[in-house]
Amino acid sequence: MIKWHSTLMALALPLSLPAAAQVQDIYRINDGTFANHVEYHQVDLAPGKEMNLGDFTGAGKITYFYYTDSSEFTGGVPYPGLILKVYWDEATEPSIQVPLWSFFGAMGGKAIDYQSLLTQINHYCYMSYLPMPFSKRARFVVLNDGDKTYSSAAAWGIDYEKNPTFAQEKSRLHAAWNRSNLTQNSKHSILEIKGKGQYIGNFLQVNTNYRSWWGEGDTIFYIDGKMIRHSPGTEDEYGSTWGFERKFSYLNAGYIQMDDNQNRMYRWYVANPVRFQKSLNVEIENQGAVPLVMWDSFMKAKPDFKTNPSSQPSRQDDYTSIAFWYQEGVHPAPDILPFAQRVAPTKDASYSSP
Repeated sequence: MIKWHSTLMALALPLSLPAAAQVQDIYRINDGTFANHVEYHQVDLAPGKEMNLGDFTGAGKITYFYYTDSSEFTGGVPYPGLILKVYWDEATEPSIQVPLWSFFGAMGGKAIDYQSLLTQINHYCYMSYLPMPFSKRARFVVLNDGDKTYSSAAAWGIDYEKNPTFAQEKSRLHAAWNRSNLTQNSKHSILEIKGKGQYIGNFLQVNTNYRSWWGEGDTIFYIDGKMIRHSPGTEDEYGSTWGFERKFSYLNAGYIQMDDNQNRMYRWYVANPVRFQKSLNVEIENQGAVPLVMWDSFMKAKPDFKTNPSSQPSRQDDYTSIAFWYQEGVHPAPDILPFAQRVAPTKDASYSSP
């Protein structure tokens, strides 16, 4: 347990410190004090309106954030029109701008219980342990950009540490949501940013009609302009190999949805953060394996396949992702797609394979 908390605390410390110096023991006493903001009441939020979840001044670090409402408990589904926006310090634009439920890994309007190192969902309770340092102010806002009034009994809580040492901390948590419905050029962009920081993970939803193995797409990092092919397949990136045979949720990786045509997974780069000094682009290929009935014809068309496995069949599927990263300084989150595009049904892509 001590090692688990030490790893989390390391994420929020200065980007320039060596890894060994970033690890603090959970029992170490410092100059901080514990604080909390919690609410539970009926919420009625009309389209286009916002509400504050919490507004904290001074220097400190968010240590825990949860949200829940009565929608699933009463037999409904989470309202998809809510956007979580988090503002750091004196910024007028949010550094985190994602659908509220997706921030916790509930994508496409469907919550699935799971447990990971940084986030989890337990019986309608959406929980985040992502450390979020700030030097002057932290403001959590929910916007209803949907087409209906959000009306539900809701509860939320934010734990944070007041600590003057964070007045000098430059690292800020950022998060971005993106959807490719359908992918273009057989690739989905997870993140594209400029600056200095470290990428720490993502959630990924893949909806596909491909009847053979769908997960041959590699994750590719472009770090300060240099290309790095990180994995030889989607399952390798998300904590498995030779396909996904079952669902699982572990500390750093999970595959939590195996429904017909729908797949959901996550990956945290905590022990191995993807550090960058000038820029970072993260993308994943949209490729599938070759069905056995098509193998002979495929090999004739792709004679270089044995030496170039990335030449496997390209596809067009529906990919949605939420990326998390720490960056030096406060930066606006990328624009988010309008509500109608976020909730649009998956476009049908037909394939000649079985």
